[in-house]
Amino acid sequence: MLLLFIQQSNIETINHPMQLVNETDSDIMKCKVLSRSFLATCCDMVDKEQYVPALVRLLNWYRAACQYGHEPSGIARPNIYYDIEDSETFAKVIIFVLQKADHTFRSILGLSDSSTKEKILKLKNNPKWDSLKPLVKSFFRSTLHLVKQAGDLEIISFTLTQLRVSIVFLAAFPDLLKKLIKISVHLWVTGEETISQQAFLILKDISMVFNSECFDSCLINMYKAFLHDCDIPKANSEQRPFLRDSLVELCSQDVQKSYTKASVSITQLAKLLKMALATKNKEAVEKIHSGEYINCVDLWVNFIAANVQDCDLQPLLYTIVQVINGVAQLIIGPRYLLLRVKCIHWLNHLSRTSGIFIPIASLVLDMLEYKTTNDGEKQEQKLEAVSTVKLPKNWLKSQNFQEQCIFSVIELLAVHFAQWSFHISFPDLATIPVMRLKKFHERSTMEGLKRVVKRFIEQVESNIEFVQRKRDDVTFSPNDQQSADTFMQLEKQNANAPYTQYYQSIIDKALGTNKKKK
Repeated sequence: MLLLFIQQSNIETINHPMQLVNETDSDIMKCKVLSRSFLATCCDMVDKEQYVPALVRLLNWYRAACQYGHEPSGIARPNIYYDIEDSETFAKVIIFVLQKADHTFRSILGLSDSSTKEKILKLKNNPKWDSLKPLVKSFFRSTLHLVKQAGDLEIISFTLTQLRVSIVFLAAFPDLLKKLIKISVHLWVTGEETISQQAFLILKDISMVFNSECFDSCLINMYKAFLHDCDIPKANSEQRPFLRDSLVELCSQDVQKSYTKASVSITQLAKLLKMALATKNKEAVEKIHSGEYINCVDLWVNFIAANVQDCDLQPLLYTIVQVINGVAQLIIGPRYLLLRVKCIHWLNHLSRTSGIFIPIASLVLDMLEYKTTNDGEKQEQKLEAVSTVKLPKNWLKSQNFQEQCIFSVIELLAVHFAQWSFHISFPDLATIPVMRLKKFHERSTMEGLKRVVKRFIEQVESNIEFVQRKRDDVTFSPNDQQSADTFMQLEKQNANAPYTQYYQSIIDKALGTNKKKK
């Protein structure tokens, strides 16, 4: 039998005429036992009649169930304690209240499911609210305690799901609203996948329901928690892309307010980078290579990419591109291959989403010049699986390191060229990279790499010739920007174009490799 000691709730003092049966009172300590039959009677009265006295009793037992095993210490033993007959009854109390409380509150108060926070705030003029307010408050306090203390993931997930429908009532309880934000942010960062998703939906709903009142609080707390989490080593960091994407989604709800936060943050990133470039101080450089710095750049890159088409984010775009170029060039050398690749991915992403040309060829082609040896053992682990920014020295001597460098060059250039493969300037864009690739092909002694590079060169040269032929036939002048922008628009829609198919094969291969790694 589950013995649940709690202090007598204020809502227990509400007078009501109904004498509920099957509730055993002990003459010694007024022990109230909840049996299955008594629970069924209370549930039936609440569900069908919204009978307040029955609701009062249920909420007392619900409170006891939520606090089971976590009763406050150092408090004198109460005159009344609650005892639940068995574990099945215990579970039914929690499930019923979570499922029915919101509907019951709204039915008693005459509120619809679409009621706004303004309607909740106006309830202070409603006589029914005076008697129901302590019940609603008790429900939220108990539920928040359950979410915070429960160890079972299914219970937490179910509770968060049910809690979402009642968020609007928290307009009357600002302190509990702040507590819910704090708990949800913690679960969003530390919880397993399902819990983290449910916690984010809570935060998203809060920021939508309460607008500017809570948007800032949600954004700031989530941002701080995200950056703090980035500097904590994790065996499994697969959740971080979700944390980033969900934070971007929240920022996109109010781009104007998020713009201010992004501007301040990116400016700070630029200042740290400027100091590192100027001094090359070890401590300053380590800040640039920290998980907090890199993930902060990643966050704002994705925010800008998600909203640049619909909002004026050009100042942010320009600054973040400068920061990324600075990070890529801060320390050159093969040990920083992964960081450079990440920087180029960011630039490609921004270029694709904004439609603005961002040069990346020189950053990519510099990787062809990395001096490496092939006298070490072949590494089984993929480069992308390395968790540190700086590669171990023994990796540079591995047989497959140069292969990884070249495959990265091909993939990054393929993405860059794909965006501009039908642009009138493609021949000018691709000529110098092709020349450098040909030089590498001539001096390389690794036949496998030579074949990959040769095929890429052939595909790019074929596309150069294709665009050049079309360009030779145009009649408009180079100053006619509108005509230049619409050049080869029909061909661009053709998914069977040779370079488009080649590019897709490169991407499919890269995605297939990533899936195998997972």
